[in-house]
Amino acid sequence: MADKHTPGPWKIGTPPPNGEQTVGTDQGLMVAVATTGAGVQTKANASLIAAAPDLLDVLEELVAEFGVCGLTEKARAAIAKATGEQS
Repeated sequence: MADKHTPGPWKIGTPPPNGEQTVGTDQGLMVAVATTGAGVQTKANASLIAAAPDLLDVLEELVAEFGVCGLTEKARAAIAKATGEQS
């Protein structure tokens, strides 16, 4: 992994009055701020961001376990993108 991400789990914080959604750790480290100007999209984007470490872990496990399936190259490309190994 080129750049190690902030360890999960990540969670959505309490939304401030401006409608942004923060994503961070239980230790109080902010990872991202999701904002689109539309509450539903902002919440959905924050949920996806918060799930990123879990999704990456599961995808890496699936590739390790079932590396011969047809989606392996797409999965490896997604892992590379998520870990910063692909520009």
